[in-house]
Amino acid sequence: MPDYNDETLYQAANQEDARYVEISRAAFGCKVTEGQIYKLERNFNNPYIFERGEAYIIDDETKENYSVFLLCKTVLYK
Repeated sequence: MPDYNDETLYQAANQEDARYVEISRAAFGCKVTEGQIYKLERNFNNPYIFERGEAYIIDDETKENYSVFLLCKTVLYK
C-alpha cells in the first residue's frame, strides 16, 4: 500500500499525469485487490514508444504488472 496519507488524492485526467491507481474491478488472474490503491511505477526502457515511461504497478505477488490497465477497471489519481 503506498504512503499517500499526507497527500490529498485528485482524480487524474490521463495515465501520464497519474501517480496512483485504484482497482475498481479486478479481472480473474490479475493479482490485485479490488478497492486497493497502488503506486504507479514507470519503466523508461522504451523511450521511442513511451515518452513518459510505460506504466505498471507492483501487484499482490510483488511482481511488475503491466496488464492491469487492460484487464481491470481502474481509477487514476494524482
